[in-house]
Amino acid sequence: MLTGKLLLIIDGPAVLAHTPTLLSGLRSAGRFRVTVAATPSAEMFLPLLALSALSGAPAKAYCELTEDDLHQADVVLLAPVSEHFLAGLASGDAWTRLTDNGRRRVLVAVARLEAESDAAMLLDSAQLLSEDDAVLALGAMGTVAAASPEACVEAVCTALTPQDFAGQTVLLTAGPTIEDADPARFVSNRSTGRMGAALAKVAARRGAKVIFVHGPMSWPTPQAPTIRAIAVRSAEEMCNAVLAEVPKATIAILCAAVADYMPVAYSHEKIKKGTDATFALLLKRTPDILATVGALEKKPFLVGFAAETQNLTDNATAKLRKKNCDMLCANDITEPGCGFAVPTNRLTILFADGRREDLPLLAKEEVAARVLDIVKREISGQWTMDVSGL
Repeated sequence: MLTGKLLLIIDGPAVLAHTPTLLSGLRSAGRFRVTVAATPSAEMFLPLLALSALSGAPAKAYCELTEDDLHQADVVLLAPVSEHFLAGLASGDAWTRLTDNGRRRVLVAVARLEAESDAAMLLDSAQLLSEDDAVLALGAMGTVAAASPEACVEAVCTALTPQDFAGQTVLLTAGPTIEDADPARFVSNRSTGRMGAALAKVAARRGAKVIFVHGPMSWPTPQAPTIRAIAVRSAEEMCNAVLAEVPKATIAILCAAVADYMPVAYSHEKIKKGTDATFALLLKRTPDILATVGALEKKPFLVGFAAETQNLTDNATAKLRKKNCDMLCANDITEPGCGFAVPTNRLTILFADGRREDLPLLAKEEVAARVLDIVKREISGQWTMDVSGL
């Protein structure tokens, strides 16, 4: 879990729509302490007592912020704030005090500013969070454009996370694939994509560029400035996308639950129910993406996943060797808390040299963090691989 101290400064009527969701997301994301400081215009819509309840810590008026409050903050987030408020910071030494003369990380969630305004020039020393579609329209109270609460949470998590994957490009696959039989039916599996999404989110927070190739997931696709998502449907589409992107990657984590078989022929008409009590659908093998990447002459550090129901160690070891993985993460999907559509997982991690590590049952984001810790350890001598020209 993330730790640290965040100072959240809020301003204006947009707080009513933005701040409760933001604070809920921050409390769910980590153990970091959040101190909320509200301007008078924010307090008109969310009193300090309500803000204290939402944040889990005493809130205070912005005008009562002390030097100690600022010094304790690892990160300052201004969200939402108006251009008028930012313009006020530009006068005097308020901005210098807030940023500790450029030494303190400041995030500002305001989407659009006049290019030549005092507020815009002020933000040269801050990280501007913006999203084209993140506009809070407040009618007669005015319109405020701000990055979404979800984008703010991710920015804070990234700011509080050591950037130990900076310079790395991680190719990740996630979710199921769907192999269509006719316009109404398909062959697939129960994967939601949650484990792969957790890996993508944590890798991005740690500074990696993430290429996220995913099938039709029932779990939300992770969003971050350094995540590039590529949506596919079938195993063949996923294989083509992976082979197109893998030359850019220093690390490949193939977490997707790719369907092993696909219908031999696609029927453009719905297959009608016949009179027989049984029905046979002829299937053929889908492309083996993990083996294809493992066979590349210049492959990235390759991590595979295996979902097993019996003989976990033997089956996973055979897969590790056959697919030429550097590391393979296996789980028993019949074990409570380790199957599909659950928030937790327990992994057995095998290595090409015969070593084994067992992770306990953990939340999937914590599992993702542990897996990435192990990847970092295993390739610590390879961090200098340069793919900048690819």
